[in-house]
Amino acid sequence: MKSFSTGTALLLAMALIMPVPAGAASTVIITGESPFASCDVSSEIGTNYLDAEVEPWIDVNPANSQKLIAGWQQDRWSNGGSRSLLSSYSTDGGASWTPVVVPGINKCSGGRGEFAYDRSTDPWVATSPDGVAYFMSLSFMNDRPDGGMGANAMLVSRSTDGGASWGNPKVLLRDTDGRAFNDKNAITADPSDSRFVYATWDRLFDTSLPKAAARLRAEGQQLDGLSLARERYRAIVHGDANPRARAAYYTGPTYFVRTRNGGKSWDEARVIHDPGRNAQTIGNQVVVEADGSVLVFFTNIKSTGETSISFVRSNDHGATFASRTEAILTSVTGTGVLTPDTREAVRDGNILFDVAIDRTNGNLYLVWQDARQQGVDKVAFAMSTNGGLSWSKPAFISQTPRQTAKYRNQSFTPSVEVGPNHKLFVTYYDFRNDPVGSAAQELTDYWIISCNPAAADCRSAGGWGDEKRLTPASFNMLWAPNARGYFVGDYQGLVRQGNGVRALFGITVVPGLTDMATTRVK
Repeated sequence: MKSFSTGTALLLAMALIMPVPAGAASTVIITGESPFASCDVSSEIGTNYLDAEVEPWIDVNPANSQKLIAGWQQDRWSNGGSRSLLSSYSTDGGASWTPVVVPGINKCSGGRGEFAYDRSTDPWVATSPDGVAYFMSLSFMNDRPDGGMGANAMLVSRSTDGGASWGNPKVLLRDTDGRAFNDKNAITADPSDSRFVYATWDRLFDTSLPKAAARLRAEGQQLDGLSLARERYRAIVHGDANPRARAAYYTGPTYFVRTRNGGKSWDEARVIHDPGRNAQTIGNQVVVEADGSVLVFFTNIKSTGETSISFVRSNDHGATFASRTEAILTSVTGTGVLTPDTREAVRDGNILFDVAIDRTNGNLYLVWQDARQQGVDKVAFAMSTNGGLSWSKPAFISQTPRQTAKYRNQSFTPSVEVGPNHKLFVTYYDFRNDPVGSAAQELTDYWIISCNPAAADCRSAGGWGDEKRLTPASFNMLWAPNARGYFVGDYQGLVRQGNGVRALFGITVVPGLTDMATTRVK
């Protein structure tokens, strides 16, 4: 078990092992002992990593940059989800944090009846201009004995006191069919109008699922939407013979729901883009333009295996949407990131992306992992200055030094944000500080770079620089929870805060234990 002071002490001990480089930012650990340690999970399959926190998101109060809310998975499982999700808030700009259980989203957080879900995942937070905050989550029951997926639901909780407390969750969509799984959700508050908040996700419907029961349970696996998407991609592109990946029939449309009254009620969830048979979307995110237009971005995976980042647009606050617009064709590796020495899988942001908007000039920015340079996953960037009608060519912007060893050139799980005066920031992980041949450790660091559009061309890799290391010491990726790959999160948090940005990201501290670290950069 750990405490907040223990986590900080471990980080300091790590910093003594490896010197802090010039330009490193001041980093604070905000996680501690799990409040869910006494929750009975004895009937579950898989390995639970108690006190392991992964996959963070963070938002700032638009009216007061000293007020922040974060969320993450608490006590990650090896085969999908976590014991529950935890929130934390700060009222002093991120110097100190107070953890808060988001109540009623599953059995470990006090959920009863139809809310007594076994696990939760995919935390996402958003704050409206009036200070009302929203915490979106995916909660689900264990897979059924017949091989179908357990009941699962998209939930949203609301806070009117800056995240100090949360109300009971509301159901945006619940499935009990056994063939449907809702996944990879995001929630966005309209930055100009507190009435409007938008939520989106993908809903997988797979007719073959009940047939996989014996094999899955023998492997100790649960169903996982992102893992399924990756399996299917590999099956199409690389000829994977996995019968589960080669589903007879599945769909994965984008779902969308909105509130028009500040979360008092929500419209009915509906499909706003259907990619067709044996195709799907994943990683849906919403950005809102200055005039209130809503853009929903997603990775579009065609039945042929072709992947792209696409979007649909609404000019009436989400009442109706136009057809899909393709932004960028992406190049996705079949493996995702591999550790440089042992060649073990890292569960990363492969096939996902992040998007940001500069609402003062309308520019749109995308980052993602792409393999068309050096044949390994690296951070790619593209931008649009005309509302998404056209996009710049992908630029590979991470500052990871080019090395002879192929897998030390990887950079992964990027996030992007617009800071003050239009300045752009991008974060990512890499292995540059891992010594060659060190199979017992795969040393990893987290970095931030920036581009000032007033002084440089951000469409070119040469426009990016001012790299800062956010990890005080390199951490061992092999210590991360193994969830079909070493896992600190499919995404990490990055948000504008006053005259800078704040990053929230996962690191390891001892085997099987991860922490949430945060730092602010100008």
